Amino acid sequence: MSLNHAVACESGTEWEDRLESQQTESTPENKLENRLKNLERLADSIQAALSRQSFAGKLQALDLASDLRLKITASWKMFQVAKLLREPARESMLSRVRYSVDELEEVVASHFGVEMT
Repeated sequence: MSLNHAVACESGTEWEDRLESQQTESTPENKLENRLKNLERLADSIQAALSRQSFAGKLQALDLASDLRLKITASWKMFQVAKLLREPARESMLSRVRYSVDELEEVVASHFGVEMT
């Protein structure tokens, strides 16, 4: 391996490390995105569990789970739009998404007995 090749590899590694550290920074936007991902995973789990079980009131529970999934999808779309906007509209839209996610987490806690952390 030549010296130029070794330097190029080292520089590439440094560059990748910088990109990775920037992507893993804990910004409010990343936290919001993680909350949405967690809600989405939880909705998938709830839907799967309800589909496997047989109990009285199953249809109402499935309706609630479907409603939850639709609201999560709408929040995802609002989040994606917010990321494309410039300030101050961006922060305003992100604030609306945060409010929606807070409400969704409350619904999950009250109707499904799952606390989001």
